[in-house]
Amino acid sequence: MITRIPFVGLRGALLASAALTLFVCPVRAEDVKKTEDDKTTSLPEVVVTAPAMEQPMVIETDTSNPRSPIPPADGAGYLKNIPGFSVARQGGIDGDPVLRGIGGSRLNVLLDDTPVLGGCPNRMDPPTAYIFPNSFDKLTVLKGPQSVVHGGSALGTILVEREAPKFDKTEIRGSASALYGSHDRNDEVVDAEGGSKEGFVRAIATHSSSDDYRDGNGDALHSRYWRYSGTAMVGWTPDADTLIKLTYDESDAQAAMPGKMMDGTMFKRQGINLEASRENITPLLSKVTGLVYHNYVDHIMDAYSMRYNTSGMMGAATQVDHLMQGGKLSAELTPDAATMVNVGIDYTHDEHSTRSQTFAEYRSGVGLDSKMRVRDMEFDTFSGFGEITRELSPQDRVIGGYRLSQVQATRNNKQPNWEDDRTLHSGFVRYERNMDVGLPVTTFASLGHVERAPDYWERNKVTTSNRTFTLATEKTEQVDIGALFKQGKWRGSASLFYAYTDDFILVFGTTDAKSVEARRWGGEGELAYQFLPSWSVEGTLAYVHGSNLTDNVALAQTPPLDTSLAVKYDDGTFLGGLHMRAVAGQHRTHNGWGSVIGTDIGETGGFAVFSVNGGWRVTETATLTAGIDNIFDKTYAEHISKTGAWSGADLAAYNDNVRVNEPGRTFWMRGSLKF
Repeated sequence: MITRIPFVGLRGALLASAALTLFVCPVRAEDVKKTEDDKTTSLPEVVVTAPAMEQPMVIETDTSNPRSPIPPADGAGYLKNIPGFSVARQGGIDGDPVLRGIGGSRLNVLLDDTPVLGGCPNRMDPPTAYIFPNSFDKLTVLKGPQSVVHGGSALGTILVEREAPKFDKTEIRGSASALYGSHDRNDEVVDAEGGSKEGFVRAIATHSSSDDYRDGNGDALHSRYWRYSGTAMVGWTPDADTLIKLTYDESDAQAAMPGKMMDGTMFKRQGINLEASRENITPLLSKVTGLVYHNYVDHIMDAYSMRYNTSGMMGAATQVDHLMQGGKLSAELTPDAATMVNVGIDYTHDEHSTRSQTFAEYRSGVGLDSKMRVRDMEFDTFSGFGEITRELSPQDRVIGGYRLSQVQATRNNKQPNWEDDRTLHSGFVRYERNMDVGLPVTTFASLGHVERAPDYWERNKVTTSNRTFTLATEKTEQVDIGALFKQGKWRGSASLFYAYTDDFILVFGTTDAKSVEARRWGGEGELAYQFLPSWSVEGTLAYVHGSNLTDNVALAQTPPLDTSLAVKYDDGTFLGGLHMRAVAGQHRTHNGWGSVIGTDIGETGGFAVFSVNGGWRVTETATLTAGIDNIFDKTYAEHISKTGAWSGADLAAYNDNVRVNEPGRTFWMRGSLKF
């Protein structure tokens, strides 16, 4: 018998305490604003194996640094280095990230504080497919319900940000990098900016491409791709406290998919952001920020441009698009030196349309462009939020927040239209304490409640009735506890979580979905020690255990125990390291069930892979790095993986019980230059 722990009464108590915190407990003064030194410090380039948690439940990493093992050329690949993350590989790029066993819309992804969603009903283009990491300055992960400010209180939030450059004098500066690796993998990035005290311009261009990669067996997977992006940013800074910034993004890609019965032949994105902010307005009103945005994604998948496949039940081609528009207005208040309050409102409108082409139409010359787009679903989300941080003493602080959202969903291709309105409540309270134990140790404990309406992919599972369109609202209570420290040659952190979800949305293949009671618990740990002036060792561990309490089985799509160990050398000029990742087998599965990312197809065995890297800082502005990943050419696949296999040259037959293998032995080298 499985004991159910529904946190009776917790939901109301949590929201009440969050509201109380907002009114009576309004970040440490040093957390309210970074100093100019913090903003301009330039750290030497290092090869990243596992970004560290530097503050409770928050991990930040510089996306310009090289990674080992070398990640795919998308945002999901960079997340895989962070303890707690898994990535469902579906080809050379466009992996779908999973944090602590959750993904999809449960994992909030924001680019410059704006939401970006893919369009493919089979998630061939997850949000991270439109993230070009080297074109952004910082990637931040908030684990668990730790904030209500960033577009909704989610079970995890990924912030990908570009910072506005600051100039004390008129000048031009920039950086460039190039990478070349096995299977003709090549990435190029150029980032240039110029300006003065009164304003700036910035331009970023990226390109990446690769041939089909080979797994440890030497078999080539249908996985070639190319992608590019371009960014133009212009800003006006009439004084030190005022910023008006306009950003334009455009990108496209093409990717072969061994885990799909079609390939992604177009991944177009257009993004426009206009942001205005003013700081130091009054002693009480510290900052006001306004943001409006337009994000448009246009995606084509077909079975004939990169292969010819008529064996599946799908048609010849499908084109989907997703329009996201909205705005946000927020204000930061500082009632006193120990208090910061962030309040605001935001609105998002997104609509989805589709059109398709059959093989009969393809053979007769009826093009996809001649077909009419049909708008099938749209969402309007209105939200208000408040978050407060108050320092109770030099050792203690409390952070809390509450968010109220109204979600209106409409299915437009039904007569009459299906409509669904939800009111969502989310909140959290976190307590942090600097322990006086002779070491700089920070402990923390948080309690969060998150409500989530079904997303487009979940509502789209059954098209003949509105049963899945009106799936119940997910309601999750989560507890997080942990500690982190940094003292001399030692650095480490540990965090544990327990989450109970009522009406957890579970997906069956591509056709059905239902609500169950679910429980997840687990945590992450990391420890690093510098045992010699130039030598250090670091290890990480992540584990999550999931249970479907309704059906008394394992919660589907739960990743296994994941560990890593790295030995590093860095004397300021030369650097290098040996990295091992060891993953346990996963025997707790629920075949056929899962999430919008994928479903369980059986148990998996464990594996261990080794990688090595080295580098030379030729000058203060030029660095060369190189590495060998999967040194022993191990054949393996992640437990959470897109399913599919191809039968050789013609790609005619697919088998949905085979995972997509990871790359075998891979060589890479990278050069970077600052100017």
